[in-house]
Amino acid sequence: MAGATTLDKAPAQRTDPFAPLADAIGSMTGVMSAQVVQALHQVLEASTPKGRSARLQLIRHLVDIESQANGIEVPTSGTVRHDFISTAQAAQLLGYSRPYVAMLIDQNKLTGATVSAGGHRRISRSAVLEWKSQHQVATKAATVRAEGQKSGAYKATEADVMRRVKALAKNR
Repeated sequence: MAGATTLDKAPAQRTDPFAPLADAIGSMTGVMSAQVVQALHQVLEASTPKGRSARLQLIRHLVDIESQANGIEVPTSGTVRHDFISTAQAAQLLGYSRPYVAMLIDQNKLTGATVSAGGHRRISRSAVLEWKSQHQVATKAATVRAEGQKSGAYKATEADVMRRVKALAKNR
């Protein structure tokens, strides 16, 4: 039977992707590579903001290494590395205070932010501009509602509105 599979084959062993890196670090520092592997897994697989930040920083660093090694010029506009801005810069774009922007990030209202190991928040410029445009639309709608309430447009009964419409139609 040519199409039959045999169960005698052992499944392919999955190697730990951090093992070569841990061996290299261990040989340079004298630390057991098993300890290095465990530390790498703890840091890079953590679902905390620090773990996410560490993964993003590692990705950025690896992209920089590859682009330099292969002579690839990374564009400066719109890249991940240059797209991130500080909370002070985001506050200036939005017209709010820096603590307010930090609160928006902490409450996940401004998405896509990273937090460095030192606690510094960074957020993509595009996320800030998107939030600003959405917030401006909501603010305009709230302003129109507030103006309508001040003028009494929402206090009129249906009968009052019908009388006004008939009066306007009669005056034409």
